[in-house]
Amino acid sequence: MEEQAVSLAPLADFVLRGGAGGVTLLMTGLLLAIRPIRETAVFGALFSLGAGIYAVASLPPIYAALGPAAIPLKLVAMLSPAFFWLFIMALFDDEFAFRPWMAGPPAAIAVLFLVCLPLPALEQASKLGHVAIVLALMVHILRMTHRNLRDDLVAARRQFTGIVAFLVPLVCLAIGVIEIYELFDLRSTLASPAIALVLFVVSVAFGFGIAGIRKSLFPEPVALAPQPNGANTAADRFDLARLEKLMADGVYLNPGLTIGELANRMNIPEHRLRRLINKGLGYRNFAAFINDHRIEEAKRRLSAPETAHEQITSIAFDLGYSSLAPFNRAFRERIGMSPSQFREKTLQTA
Repeated sequence: MEEQAVSLAPLADFVLRGGAGGVTLLMTGLLLAIRPIRETAVFGALFSLGAGIYAVASLPPIYAALGPAAIPLKLVAMLSPAFFWLFIMALFDDEFAFRPWMAGPPAAIAVLFLVCLPLPALEQASKLGHVAIVLALMVHILRMTHRNLRDDLVAARRQFTGIVAFLVPLVCLAIGVIEIYELFDLRSTLASPAIALVLFVVSVAFGFGIAGIRKSLFPEPVALAPQPNGANTAADRFDLARLEKLMADGVYLNPGLTIGELANRMNIPEHRLRRLINKGLGYRNFAAFINDHRIEEAKRRLSAPETAHEQITSIAFDLGYSSLAPFNRAFRERIGMSPSQFREKTLQTA
């Protein structure tokens, strides 16, 4: 029986890697077909392409047959975790903008790979450095996933977040197995099919997450102001009126207010409140919903002559912020200037 399993291992390896390659190629095409083209879809396509290349090209016979073309293909494959990290950041941030520091992890991975070409003696250190970078990116992804599950109001994106929470441990497992396998030059007949199985599961899970809900994941670019889709029923309109009354009464000033706490105040299920804020008011993130109300109140206080001597830090705490930094950031994102600049400008023209 053991000999039969060993004899079937190469076939299973080939089939699983081919399946993973086919699924990821399909996902790459689906993502790049989305219009208008957005950074989120491009990063997702690059991840999918890199994972597919690795699944197929890492087979020794195929890698050897590729010749010099194997080097750029392997580089794309090595960069796939960094592309996945960029994809998740862009997906969870409705106002995502690529910043120069975000090029750091993919650039570091590329340098670690390319430096081994003229200096093969550095290969072991390079692989260890690569593992460290990728695992750090996976930890950051898990942190973003946790935050997104708490605040996200888009049902499709929350569904995909659950898939990400499943994918990341698998990716970490695959990285660990693959790097140990290559680092110590282990030659096990069953090791390669085991790696192929992990790659196949990751590819199928990613494909499942993208294929059915890609239009919800990648809507039209977000407008500068939330665009309500309207309340569909009398019950929706009634609950929205109750929500607006609570906000007018200042519930948003409570420090650390969560959507669960707000749902309890309204005595409705949390998933219903998420849908109401998303569909009825046009918000895609609970933190943005709360911040908009807080910043409107901040504008009122900063514009009032009677509060001209009140410290901005004190205003930030009164509005429910735990420190000055998140208040300044939220204010600048919405108004385009700092609170002190806004106060100076409005009081001069008053």
